[in-house]
Amino acid sequence: MLKPNEPEFDSLHRAAVKATEGWSSIKSSMALRASGLDDATGKRNSLDSIAADFGVSRETVRRARNELLRSIEVPSGMMSDAVYSVLSLPVPSGPSANLLPTARALRRLLTITGPLRWDDVVSAWARAGGKAPYTPLPADIATMREWALEAGGFTVSTSGEGSYSVIVAATFPEDLDPVSQFLLEAMRGRPGGVARSELLDHGEKVGLRRTTIATTLSTHPAVTRVGRGMWALRGQHNESSSGNVMAPRLARRARPTSFVWGADGSLMIEFSVSTSPSPVVAVPRAVSEIIEGREFRMDTDGVGAGRVNVRNARLWGFGSLLSELRVPVGTRAVIALNLITSRATITTAEGRAGLDD
Repeated sequence: MLKPNEPEFDSLHRAAVKATEGWSSIKSSMALRASGLDDATGKRNSLDSIAADFGVSRETVRRARNELLRSIEVPSGMMSDAVYSVLSLPVPSGPSANLLPTARALRRLLTITGPLRWDDVVSAWARAGGKAPYTPLPADIATMREWALEAGGFTVSTSGEGSYSVIVAATFPEDLDPVSQFLLEAMRGRPGGVARSELLDHGEKVGLRRTTIATTLSTHPAVTRVGRGMWALRGQHNESSSGNVMAPRLARRARPTSFVWGADGSLMIEFSVSTSPSPVVAVPRAVSEIIEGREFRMDTDGVGAGRVNVRNARLWGFGSLLSELRVPVGTRAVIALNLITSRATITTAEGRAGLDD
């Protein structure tokens, strides 16, 4: 293994530092330590130990390390396979192993729903829980465009008159499994939603188990609950009840998500409450790596407990709480995340009583 002060190590270290320019100090430090290119020791620390030091998930550290390795421009005279050999990682032989399965999963989603707004795609992925093939998509639009171009079979376009909306569409369909095909046929043209009991009965008549339909409704990214016991295809439940499948309705521009650090050290993320029953909030890039992969317990008197989840630079899991507290759409709300206790509280931006612990 290369050691500090050796010419090869110094060259690699300089290349790594250059690759991390513009990164947060935390993300850069995690990546350098995980790759063995930290100039203090040159020792490659375990992902678990680094995660414990920074209070983040092992997956967050792994992503930072891999992003660094993909970004390094190998110094002249050094072979890239030598770099990866030093770091005890396999030499990449082509696109990410997850690219093709994930691309097919996204095309299957869009085959069922039709074109979707980017926030709907993110919500769909969050619903799938990060299980293969629903591995994380790029966290920003620019990277998503590059990913879609490499994967093929997608368009990522901007649409809106006075509004801004990014629309993701499939340029060719994917074959669907029997259950997905059933959901498409049963829900297509019914933007007002279909009763769960109707879906169970209809599914049973065409040879599908009731338990299969019930389980699928709880996890399938292409469907969303639009009322008590009512389900609709994602992206269509806001349309008129004419039965025609139209392009997703464009939303008004919302104030951007922002953050500050509280006096107690909590990360306080402010956002606008949307119309969605299952809102997903984008985490500002400057702090996304710090909380990526974590879960925060939320306790609110009189309402019950829940968990705020953080995946793919997005927060979710608090929608039912906002609904029960009857927070008006458009209200600026604040989620305070305590990084030490893994607890979360929610208030309006004005701190209205009754929304926090």
